[in-house]
Amino acid sequence: MIEVKEFANRREKLYESLDDNSILILYAGVSKKRSADECYPFIVNRNFFYLTNIKQEGSILLVAKQDGIIKEYLFISEYDELKEKWTGKRLRPEEAKELSGIENIMYLNAFESELDLIICKKDSAFAKISTIYFDLEPENLIEEFKTVEEAKDVLLMNYPWLEAKDIYNKIVSLRMVKSKDEVAEIKEAINKTSIGLKNILKKIRPGLYEYQLSSLFYYTIQDYDNSELSFPTICASGVNATCLHYPTPVAKVKNGELVLFDLGSQNNVYCADISRTYPANGKFSDLQKKIYSIVLECNKLIIDSVKPGITLKELNDIATKFMAKRCVEEGLMSNESEIRKYYFHSIGHHLGLDTHDPSNRELPLVPGNVITDEPGLYFRELGIGVRIEDDILVTEDGSYNLSGSIIKEIDDIEKAMGSR
Repeated sequence: MIEVKEFANRREKLYESLDDNSILILYAGVSKKRSADECYPFIVNRNFFYLTNIKQEGSILLVAKQDGIIKEYLFISEYDELKEKWTGKRLRPEEAKELSGIENIMYLNAFESELDLIICKKDSAFAKISTIYFDLEPENLIEEFKTVEEAKDVLLMNYPWLEAKDIYNKIVSLRMVKSKDEVAEIKEAINKTSIGLKNILKKIRPGLYEYQLSSLFYYTIQDYDNSELSFPTICASGVNATCLHYPTPVAKVKNGELVLFDLGSQNNVYCADISRTYPANGKFSDLQKKIYSIVLECNKLIIDSVKPGITLKELNDIATKFMAKRCVEEGLMSNESEIRKYYFHSIGHHLGLDTHDPSNRELPLVPGNVITDEPGLYFRELGIGVRIEDDILVTEDGSYNLSGSIIKEIDDIEKAMGSR
């Protein structure tokens, strides 16, 4: 678990970047309506969680920076006996304080008056507030029909002298560099993902449906410690594996097909993102081995190429050129220019609290970045799609494969499936 002091340190780093005589408002968000009186499960605004360690719907962080002095306030739902009978227990002030390290815990019904007091207090010894920061990520709901953008517009009408600024990119720049404890959380998410994949290797066979295998993964991580998925599991057999984000796992797995899995478990909100491709009957055909080996070689090449200073674009260029050359050598393509027909995505993305963690993809990598390495080849006419994905930590002198213990060599996979 990440210690409370780390959340406080993150806030402190962010506050250094704020203009003096400013306020910052961050919202945890609310559930989105699904239909009638049903909502989608609540997912906390990751930027809010990153700074507060609070997952509770509706919560608000309010920060005032005046003459260099910082005051923090965390607003949470007030106690409601009837609501708790319907939807469960809510945080008490002492619990919110313990989780976040924020001293001033208040109820949501006091938010507007406290905000007005900070902005308009005439007898204050501090300078007047002139700037207000929001996380203006699009579609960030703070009430059922109200976005942060709309809340900003209302506040600027009420306090027209304020200048509004977006804090999103500053939070993202902090999130891009993981601490040792964050890396440990991702590593544990990968460990649970590995347990799920081992169970799949034991059970996979022709005749099962794709949804049975994707459900098996979810059941395994739930049974392990009630973990949640990083994202909806992709389980795609045969030609379905040539669709990058195959959304409908309803096909029956056939003998002789490969089955591509793209999946991950969470651990304390941090995500794993792993892809593996297995033969349904336990044996790769010669053609499948040829394609799989090219992807595996590329996967290893990228791990060796990751280092501080290189960009994701440069890594993708390495992957593209390598697979184009190898596909021509193996007679899978006649010309290297055809590669984008069979490899049509990028080599990876940042990973953390989100599977596709927010980032500036143009920036060179630095120690503490965690990225995915996911080359793939998709030959629809052959009914073969292969992707192999690992989660890579950028170190001071290169990289470390956080998911290196999850088997991916052909011999290892066939041995594991043969021992069932």
